[in-house]
Amino acid sequence: MRVRLLAIAAAAWTAANAALYFVVIRSQGGSPAWWYVAVLAVTMMMLVLAAAGRWRRPMLIASAVLLGGSAVAGALTIGLLLVPGAVAAAVAAMLTVTGPAQRPRTGAPAG
Repeated sequence: MRVRLLAIAAAAWTAANAALYFVVIRSQGGSPAWWYVAVLAVTMMMLVLAAAGRWRRPMLIASAVLLGGSAVAGALTIGLLLVPGAVAAAVAAMLTVTGPAQRPRTGAPAG
């Protein structure tokens, strides 16, 4: 459950960052870098898929890497605001590896 919540939080954080990026760039009279927006959109979709349970660990690892790279690439504007999303995705990926041991189903052998 914590992994799902962290993935959802990271996706929401990334979406908010993308919206803020549009507002900041437009207010400065510039045009948004569409490759940057595309990377954020792909990352958001990966986080949504991870929250849904689809290829959870690989999606979380890839999204953490993409968010970290996007934070570095956008460091001169508002890219550093992506760091909390990258951290949330990385923590969620670690929780999928070190999460609590799953109990065997009722009636299943314990070994």
